[in-house]
Parts: sequence; C-alpha cells; structure tokens
Amino acid sequence: MALLVAAALGEVVARVSGFKPFAAEPANIRVEPGGKLFRALPEGGFGHFPGEFQVTLPDGYQFHVTHGTNGLRFTHPPRPAGAKPRPELWILGCSLTHGWSLNDEDTYPWRVQTALPEFEVVNGGVSGYGTLHQRLLFQELLKQRGKPAVVVVAYGLFHDYRNTYVRIWQKGFAPYNRLPDLTYPFACLGAAGELIYDAAPATYSEWPLQRQSALVHWLEQNANLAEERRVQSHLVSRALLANWAGACMKEGIPFVVAGISSDAAPMLEWCRTASIKAVDISVPLTDPENTNAPHDGHPSAKANRAYAEKLVAYLKVETVGRVSKPE
Repeated sequence: MALLVAAALGEVVARVSGFKPFAAEPANIRVEPGGKLFRALPEGGFGHFPGEFQVTLPDGYQFHVTHGTNGLRFTHPPRPAGAKPRPELWILGCSLTHGWSLNDEDTYPWRVQTALPEFEVVNGGVSGYGTLHQRLLFQELLKQRGKPAVVVVAYGLFHDYRNTYVRIWQKGFAPYNRLPDLTYPFACLGAAGELIYDAAPATYSEWPLQRQSALVHWLEQNANLAEERRVQSHLVSRALLANWAGACMKEGIPFVVAGISSDAAPMLEWCRTASIKAVDISVPLTDPENTNAPHDGHPSAKANRAYAEKLVAYLKVETVGRVSKPE
C-alpha cells in the first residue's frame, strides 16, 4: 500500500512538473513518387533513394528534393555532357547539411557551389547521420570518386548520441524508422581509450508503462542520461574526428570541422588544440527567422545562406585558395 501511495504521489508530482508519458507517433509526411525517401544500404546503415521527390509535411508545406544515382543531393543543375572535371569539395553532415524542409537551391551546399564554381561540391548530408556515419560515407565516396580536394565535416553536439547509439538517440530514431531489419553502426571506447566499432539492430526497448505513466517516463529519461554519462559519447566523437583527420592528413586531404549548431563550440575549441582546422558556421536557431517554423524546426533558407557565407569565407582563406584550379 505504501508503494502504491508513493507511486501515485510521484505520478502527480511528475505531471505537475511538466513531465508526460512517452508518445512517439510518426508524422504524416508524404513523399511522391514512391512514398519513401530512405533505403537500407548493402554495406549496412541507410541512405537516400535516388531521384526527384516532392515532400509534403503534415501542415501542407512542400519542398523539392533531387538526389543523384548515389542518393546524394544535387548542388547544381546537371552539367553539359563532356564538361571538364573539377576538384571536389565534399561537405558531409546530417539533415542540416542535406537541407531538410528546403528546396535544392536553398541548401547551403548548393550556395557554396555557386560561390565556388571552380569546384565540384558534393552534398554528403543524410538525415539522421552522425560523425561515424559520415566517415563511412566518406570511405564509400573515396572508392567511387577518388580523393577530394577538401573535406568538410559538419558537426553538432547532438551527433554525439548518434555516434554511440545510446538510448537517448534510439528513442528519437527507432520509433520513426520504417526500414525493416535495419542495422545501425556505432562506436565506443575500449578500456585503453581505443575506438571500437560495432552495429546493432535499429530498435528501442520501451520501459513497461512508459506510455501511460509520466513518472515511469521520467525515471527512464534519467536512466538514459546515466547511460550517456557512462558511455561518454562526446569523447567518442573526439576520437572519431581525430582518427578521421589523421587519415586525411596522411593522404594530403585538407580536413575541416564546421560547427553547424550553436552547441558545437567546445568541440571546435578542442579541434583547434588538436591542430584540426575548425570553423563556427552556426546561427541561433532560437531566432524564428532561422528556422522553417511553424512547418518544421530545421534551418531556413536564411540560415543556410549564413552557413554558406561563413563556410566559403573560411575556406577561401584556409583551404580552397591553396588548391590548384583546373586548367
């Protein structure tokens, strides 16, 4: 009886404090044609389907997306047949780099391409990606396209959870995943601080009564935070970036970390102390003009203009200005 009374009191306190039971209902997003934008990749993980798509959000807001045969988003109109190859600038990231909720020409990689026409800009942004997934895509692009002239890795603090696939991110990803039997690559640190790579089913195990009880949901949230502290996702992200930067240095590929969210500053500071080039391209997403609210919370066309301007200004000084232009 005492336990029941304590549980009931805890439930009241949790709800009065603003906590709610867990709810995860996929948004009613329409993708035409085909109804799908994502596919499972043969090598593991996921990516985008190739093709042209019209995406309609639940409130009716629409945007147009064009992916090449490799599933990566266009950064310019199709070039004429026989056009001379250009040195390539790869920008790797998540949905912020892909440009979710924007038309092709409003994404910041498209604007970088416009500002740097002597380069071929590759938009390696994929919704849901973290640093590890960007690295895996980078390895695939190396096989397909050879070495780039420059690689830019767009980083946000929220990528830390994606890199380790802790419950905090499982909770935000798995309930909305519609790819059956998807495996999710992740990394962790070994006893000696070395990187260990693995993959797991893209699932999330809910606690009993989590959808009915605010108290249970609050307890689950605190357990998830304790797991993240134990796993030290931020240190995993540091190790991933250091490993990637070192590999690029050996190959003579300029490597830049671009902080795309305002919470990226500590990582950028660490990168500079580790002799990794880093630039802050973020804008405050607390400003309504920098998001597509109320349709979607992703960065607006205005924010993407700022991303491009900051990134281009940095690259012209630090990297692309030193790359030989094609004849």
